[in-house]
Amino acid sequence: MRRMAFCAVALLTIAAGASARADSPTGLDVPFGDPSRADQEYVWISNASNLPLFVERVYPGLESARKALNVKVRISGPTSVDLAAFITTVDAECTKNPAGVIVVGGWDDALASEVDKCIDKQVPTVVTDGDLPMSKRLTYLGTNWYNLGYQHGQYQCRYHAEAGLKTGEIGTISFLAAGSFIAARQGLRDALAKECPDVKVVADEESGTNVEQVAANTAAIIQGHPNLTGMVGFDSEAGPGIVRAVTEAGKVGQIIVTSNEAGRDFMNSIKDGTVKMINMEKYETMDFFAVLYLYTFHNDIIRNLGMDHWLQNPLPALGDSGLIFVTKDNVDTILAATAGAQ
Repeated sequence: MRRMAFCAVALLTIAAGASARADSPTGLDVPFGDPSRADQEYVWISNASNLPLFVERVYPGLESARKALNVKVRISGPTSVDLAAFITTVDAECTKNPAGVIVVGGWDDALASEVDKCIDKQVPTVVTDGDLPMSKRLTYLGTNWYNLGYQHGQYQCRYHAEAGLKTGEIGTISFLAAGSFIAARQGLRDALAKECPDVKVVADEESGTNVEQVAANTAAIIQGHPNLTGMVGFDSEAGPGIVRAVTEAGKVGQIIVTSNEAGRDFMNSIKDGTVKMINMEKYETMDFFAVLYLYTFHNDIIRNLGMDHWLQNPLPALGDSGLIFVTKDNVDTILAATAGAQ
């Protein structure tokens, strides 16, 4: 009788063990980069998908992930700023059921519903470079836009003080309606209020990712605010447009310009004194890890509580990829480091 009881317990133990194994991640027995996963395709989708900034900074991050993981990584999306085409592309790509999709979310909050459609089709989807927090996205990997704006405020305060300006008026250029840029403008205002309260934002104008539009809107700010002391550009086309308008107005050296990056050549605007600070987003970081996160999820490599990854998302909810700040003190180092990007 004891022997039969022991056998019964043993059988129960084996069965419990088998059940536990069935509830464990299914992708742990295959090493990263294994040839069996070489046909998996991960798709990066954006507006203006061939923007020079993306070519210089995003593409290398995606290529590094492709090589490291031995998978396919494809770039998709309209080459112009076309929200309708962007939305159509996201729908079309998710319908193809790839291993994962990266959506560049900073263009418009309307993309949240498209991300939801992908998730509803059980296509792993993450968001980069502008969060869509109300979407069902698995994670956001990218810039903390509030912090970006706050840092611009700190730099503006510093440069105003160095110029002997106790008061000041600042204009901004960005996508006015996008949540990431709303956060950036708030960060700017909060930093000014805390560190140089007599320097205030007096105008916010639209970018449209168009240098001509930025230049025209900056010129309007300069004309409407003759005591303007600063300009902040929050997207990749804002900086060149601001510089054009400030130069044409004969205000170089009088208006303190800080801007988001706009490609390697734009760094020379620091060397010639038209721009004081350029922030660079860590695109290589955000896009490499975006593919890695999708790979981890798609291949069921880690679980929480042993639960199916679609029932309990094991990925971090947020990832701040960080920023690089370029000034006269380090511009030569940055130019040397990015020489191959040309």
